[in-house]
Amino acid sequence: MTGRAWDGGGPVLADTSAWIQARRDSNARELLLAAVQRNELCWCWPVRYELMVDARGPEGIAAVERSLEGLREIPVDRAVQRAVLATMRELAAAGSHGAHRFALTDLTVTLAAQTAGVGVLHFDQHLDQLGKNLGVTAHWISGPNAKAP
Repeated sequence: MTGRAWDGGGPVLADTSAWIQARRDSNARELLLAAVQRNELCWCWPVRYELMVDARGPEGIAAVERSLEGLREIPVDRAVQRAVLATMRELAAAGSHGAHRFALTDLTVTLAAQTAGVGVLHFDQHLDQLGKNLGVTAHWISGPNAKAP
């Protein structure tokens, strides 16, 4: 699904980049809110951490927590953690120097989605590439060339 915006439908684990793009782009925000209403939007702990770090003070942190309340949590358990390490080893063995150097959050989100059998909703070319490498459907919340309004 490279290069096309998500049209909704089906459970997705929203990466931090999707949440941030939804703040900037009203169309992305509408897609995210519609997914919440259909009970198809999921979260995992690394995304929650990044959203809280990005929050502006106590009110922002409370807003993050309210936003995630009631959404399905995708566990980042021992199996996902071991899959991250195994994937790093596989990418390093199969690629050129540095082929395994994806952000840990990106690897964890993609592998958590894979384990749960859901897609990844994102605004990050690294997640698009990881999705291709790992057989996980990666959906852009906005087209990859979209700019923040």
